[in-house]
Parts: sequence; C-alpha cells; structure tokens
Amino acid sequence: MTRLLTPADMGILGYEGSFLDFLGFGVAAHEPDFVRLQMPLERIHTNTMQMAHGGIIMSMLDIAGAFSAHAGLEQPMVSITMTQATNFLRAVTGDLLVAEGRVVRRTRSVVFTESKVLDPSLSSDPEEQLCASGQCCFNLSPRPTTSTDNEDSA
Repeated sequence: MTRLLTPADMGILGYEGSFLDFLGFGVAAHEPDFVRLQMPLERIHTNTMQMAHGGIIMSMLDIAGAFSAHAGLEQPMVSITMTQATNFLRAVTGDLLVAEGRVVRRTRSVVFTESKVLDPSLSSDPEEQLCASGQCCFNLSPRPTTSTDNEDSA
C-alpha cells in the first residue's frame, strides 16, 4: 500500500492537534487542482446507526475542496469556506472513506470546487461508490507567517 501523505506534505501547516488531525485522513493523491483523501472510518466518526456521521462527510467534502484549491500552489495559502452545498446520496458504511476534490474555477482570491465522498466497500465500480457530493466556494489568501509555522517547518 502506498504511504499516505500528511497535510504538511502539501504545505498545509498547523494541522497537528486540530480537527484535521482528529479526522485521521491522509492524502492519497494530488496534482494541481485535484486531491484524493483517504480516512479510516472509526466508531468515533459514526452516528448511532454505525454510518459515517453527516458532519464527518460534510467536513471531508469541505477539506477535499480546500486541499484541491491548494494543490499545485507554491505559496502556503489559507482557504476560508464561504459557501458549501452538500448532497447526501447514500450512507457510508464501510471502514474506509475516500474524498476527492477538484477545482472548477479559480479567480485571484476565490476558488470554486466540486467534491465527492466515496465508499469503496459498496462496489469495485467508482460510479457505484458515490455517497455524497458537494460544491464549495473558498476565499484564498496567503498564509500569514507565525512563530508556530516556523517551528512546524523546522
């Protein structure tokens, strides 16, 4: 199995101890304007029906979109979610959640993305794995340099 990258490997600093760290996902693939994330689905991420909690799904749609906005950029950026629309299509019940994000349009400071959440346990056909889709709009700006960022990059 290929080693998953951390957000820091993509130049996203300060995630340790944050909600991103709590989710426990890794970056499986990235290229300019695209990212694929993988997250082991643990009991703490589920609802009382042992399905991925809707908040976890929405978070992964948001993060996949944000990371796709960062993918391929040389300067560390901060993406602030302006809007998010989510469509829940079916439950994620497997033990692995996959989220993909791609940039649809980019302006100087705003990025529009589409994301999807897949459950590979449903089928070998990626089209039959689709559980949720989302569209996000992010404000993108240079990440301010702080002493914490300097410590993280050392």
